[in-house]
Amino acid sequence: MNRKSNEGPRSESTFRIFGLGTVVVDHQVMLDRLPEADHKGEIVDDRRQVGGPVPTALCVLRRLGHDTTFQGSWAADGDGDRIEADLRREGVHFHAASKRMEGRTGFAHVWVERGTGRRSIAGYRGSHPIEEHQVRAELLAGHDALHLDGWSAAAAIKAARIVRARGGVVFLDLGSPKPDLAKLLAEVDFVNCPSSLFQRLYGSGDMERGVRELLEHGPRQVTVTDGAKGAWLFRNGHPGIHQAAFPIDAIDTNGAGDTFSGAMIHGTLKGWPAEHRLRFAAAAAAVKCAGIGNRDALPTLVEIDALIRKGC
Repeated sequence: MNRKSNEGPRSESTFRIFGLGTVVVDHQVMLDRLPEADHKGEIVDDRRQVGGPVPTALCVLRRLGHDTTFQGSWAADGDGDRIEADLRREGVHFHAASKRMEGRTGFAHVWVERGTGRRSIAGYRGSHPIEEHQVRAELLAGHDALHLDGWSAAAAIKAARIVRARGGVVFLDLGSPKPDLAKLLAEVDFVNCPSSLFQRLYGSGDMERGVRELLEHGPRQVTVTDGAKGAWLFRNGHPGIHQAAFPIDAIDTNGAGDTFSGAMIHGTLKGWPAEHRLRFAAAAAAVKCAGIGNRDALPTLVEIDALIRKGC
């Protein structure tokens, strides 16, 4: 399989995607307004839910009909039990070795402003990163694609090399600067990131410059999301493509980027043209933002297609 000449592995209807990354349990609270520092706010509603860029994207891919497996790390505690129950309910496979008998499962506090969907997040990634020796070739065998968030860098790089050597493709949801990023990018085919990343990585908010920097490290496509301003897709040798944001009433933007990534993986593996998969991913993220929660609000194919038709 030639990764350099194809947008995705093949055009079959169902694919196998392996995900490796961080998983946490969110305590999400809804407020009428996010409080400023040293101020208080009244909680309108709250929920506990499983979060993390990779597991959420895998749940999107399951709802779009694909076979998914997740490798993460959690402890033998109540939050770890919640993660396992969530993955089983969503039909995402996982391995028993992900559970550690000591330590603490990762968690996050997520404050969401009702009416705008704006959020503030503070998180703890858990006691144990994924170790390089825990990445085994036999676990990755038969997968068409690998999805990463860039944490546990040595393990991520090893997994990417295994998958690419077997003809698969590697996706990275790069939400923040990561250790050994240059080495990781050299093993990645498709990158998604928020527009705010470029200021943190390169000290400049210049999107096109930041995208060029990422592409020079090896990826062949970079997508950039920017909320109400829409999303962009860039490839070497092609003009950039912009997709306007779909007009929806956003009530919870948490998980929007994760959903975008999952939908982009779907369109890429299907072999869709760049414009088609960008529009599909933007619509998927919009559907998610119109509902509350990392699972209840995840889009179905019917909902995505309906929004695309409505937005035409």
